[in-house]
Amino acid sequence: MKKDNGIGYLGSEFLLWIFWKSATEETMSLNNLGLGEIKISVEDSITLVSVTGDGYCETVKSPEILKLPSVRESIKKGRLPEAAKIKIASKDLDWSFQIKALPFKISSVKLPITGEKNENEMISVRLIAMTKLELIMKALFNTFLLEREMTDFVDNIKDFLGIAE
Repeated sequence: MKKDNGIGYLGSEFLLWIFWKSATEETMSLNNLGLGEIKISVEDSITLVSVTGDGYCETVKSPEILKLPSVRESIKKGRLPEAAKIKIASKDLDWSFQIKALPFKISSVKLPITGEKNENEMISVRLIAMTKLELIMKALFNTFLLEREMTDFVDNIKDFLGIAE
């Protein structure tokens, strides 16, 4: 979905959901899809854009981004994530990358380093790591869509942000 001012709501909502989950949950279970437990977090930077069309945009950079009250305050003022640096860890593998809301895409993927010496093994392991990241992202997006349809979804995000009714 897209509003006239160019903000992609589903992508922005997904990034907001990732911010919320990474701030409140140690791990997420993707066991039902055979992917085990993962840890997802917003790392180092998040870009927030006003949904009112006033042109406001800010990029917050900090190693403690999940703990900064200013990020939640900005979201409470009507600014949604447009981009964020994400880290996912699964067992002994971890990935870092950028997610943008519009167009909804992943970029700058840093694949796990596994230490294979043989070039063929290294290529094989990296391809497997890319495939696993794709499966994890699809599972996360599906989980987000399912949770988004729950009746308490909006109330839970409001509670997280500290928005009183």
